[in-house]
Amino acid sequence: MRTNLLRRVLVAFAAVLAMTAGAVMTASPAQAAWGGQIPVTIQVTGNGHSLGYASGWVQFDTGGTTFQYSITVCRQSSYTTPTLTVAVNNQSNNQVGTVVATHYMSSWTPGGTAPCYGGSQTFTGVHSYSPLSNTYFLLAGNTFVNGNNFTVFTQDRLVYKQY
Repeated sequence: MRTNLLRRVLVAFAAVLAMTAGAVMTASPAQAAWGGQIPVTIQVTGNGHSLGYASGWVQFDTGGTTFQYSITVCRQSSYTTPTLTVAVNNQSNNQVGTVVATHYMSSWTPGGTAPCYGGSQTFTGVHSYSPLSNTYFLLAGNTFVNGNNFTVFTQDRLVYKQY
């Protein structure tokens, strides 16, 4: 009888312990995985010159609301350093979309190697946006046209998410 009583107490204790453990251990939120890296390459030219070059990648999360990127921007013969604008949800009625970042090269270092004759800088970012359908990268460089007409030239790259 004493063995049955001890067994019942242990079973009851195990049941209470199991229920308590379930209440104490809360589920952590699911983390979306990252999809593959999609290459991004942009060459901006103007007035017969290569002004700036950008090369890197963009990656979307499988949850479909976050993207990350790493893009190296090179100054070629742009009069001022090139700029990289990052936007989301480019559409025909809103060519740029919603701008989430604009990156400016912080310095100019002469004597780089091809294709970065005027130095380079890598820009990275992680942005969440909902709903997210695409990312838009716009590289701008500038030069003088016809002697003294300062002109900005741009080239872009649109990348659609896979998820």
